[in-house]
Amino acid sequence: TQNPRTVQVTQDRTFTAVFAIDEHNVTANANNENYGTVTGEGVYEYGTSITLTATPNDHYHFVKWNDGNTENPRTVQVTQDSTFTAIFAIDEHNVTISKNISAAGTVTGEGIYKYGTNITLTATANEGYRFKGWSDGVTESSREILVTKDLNITANFVVLRYTIKALANEWEGTVSGGGVYTKGETAILFAKGMSGYIFAQWADGNDENPRYVTVDGNKTYTAIFIEGEQ
Repeated sequence: TQNPRTVQVTQDRTFTAVFAIDEHNVTANANNENYGTVTGEGVYEYGTSITLTATPNDHYHFVKWNDGNTENPRTVQVTQDSTFTAIFAIDEHNVTISKNISAAGTVTGEGIYKYGTNITLTATANEGYRFKGWSDGVTESSREILVTKDLNITANFVVLRYTIKALANEWEGTVSGGGVYTKGETAILFAKGMSGYIFAQWADGNDENPRYVTVDGNKTYTAIFIEGEQ
């Protein structure tokens, strides 16, 4: 096995040099063993074409090889000892939040998140509206969710509506304008006395007639009449 070797010539002889093709080590691994696996590693003769395959684990995906190549599987020709590292990354998911009434309020929490991220979704009602619940049945306006997939969720709001009661002793007079109103609307209350009665004031001391009321809750207005002629 000496090369070069020295021999002493004493007779006719034949020497045959025995050559063999080079072999090379191909190492194939993942950037993190928890992210996925790679096949194709081994010892190969020079010039051999081999296939490397990167298989991601659940909730991960293949990005590229360490040399920038993005083919998977990929074929390489063995010409030297080589190391190929598959770059895996955790999956990302889209969280989209919509509103059933665009002007009803604001929502936060929408975005792109890595699998397994805990995020908070919030819904805040504008004046005149009330948050009713999410499209998946959860009624808490601020909630935490674990991102495991793409999510499209709707925040449901309702318009606030209030009852305005307009009352009077029926033998003394009548009052119009009572009913159900949206918050912020104006209710016009008008008191009209029966024969022999005239409007004096409302029970809260206000004497406007007609009376204009900006609705901001359930309210009762009682008209007070006194004996008299119009």
